[in-house]
Amino acid sequence: MPVLRLLHLSLALLIPALVAITWGSLLRLRGHSQQSIVMAMSRLVGKLGPCLAGTPIQVEHPEHLNPQPAVLIFNHQSGLDPVIVAALLRQPVVGVAKQQLASNPLLGPLLRLSGTLFVRRGQGWQQQLLPQASQRIAAGFSIVIAPEGTRTTPTGAAASVPGPFHLGAFAIARHCQVPLIPIVIHNSGSRLPPRSTQLQPGPVYVSVLPATYVSPQTDLQAAATEMQHRYETCLAQSVDHDHQRSQRNPPRGSDDK
Repeated sequence: MPVLRLLHLSLALLIPALVAITWGSLLRLRGHSQQSIVMAMSRLVGKLGPCLAGTPIQVEHPEHLNPQPAVLIFNHQSGLDPVIVAALLRQPVVGVAKQQLASNPLLGPLLRLSGTLFVRRGQGWQQQLLPQASQRIAAGFSIVIAPEGTRTTPTGAAASVPGPFHLGAFAIARHCQVPLIPIVIHNSGSRLPPRSTQLQPGPVYVSVLPATYVSPQTDLQAAATEMQHRYETCLAQSVDHDHQRSQRNPPRGSDDK
């Protein structure tokens, strides 16, 4: 039923976005602070999205999330990832996006209302990003960013190897001296593969790793490489656990006759 699957995906992604845009606009008209607007929009997307998609989120070590300003990073497997991250948030955040998305008819209003930091490619990302990030963090916001910059392709049933990590998140953490909190999304790529319209309901597993700091003396490339290795290790462990689970619970009909 390709049409029904496409309808399911559209409802799961469009309805939370439209509700968040409407509610955020009303709150702005009533004079609410940017922090309260962002938190209200995040809560709506984080609650409605997984519910409509049929993808409940199971989080390991949520205690590593804290309400203080930080740089939150996540690996990007699927179009579901922003919804997953929104469900975890305990603080007002702003994201980072390329300038072209500001004119997108659906994402543009959502991103602008939430105070997204827009960056033009080829115009010096540090000069654009660091002053904006400093202002937001000083105002009590956290920054959320996918260091891969694009979605990766799943290589297993429950995980994908992350692509190379760009330096923006690590530059922000070093420049602003705030903690870097890694969010590892294990299997969103199997729930909604890249370039697919087939949403597969089922739980999404997430691990929150302990925060780390990027000191002023730290080389950014070294910090990015080390963090990528942490992600690879965590994702590999999730694949091992899935293999062990499948060995303990083989599919019906797999027993020898």
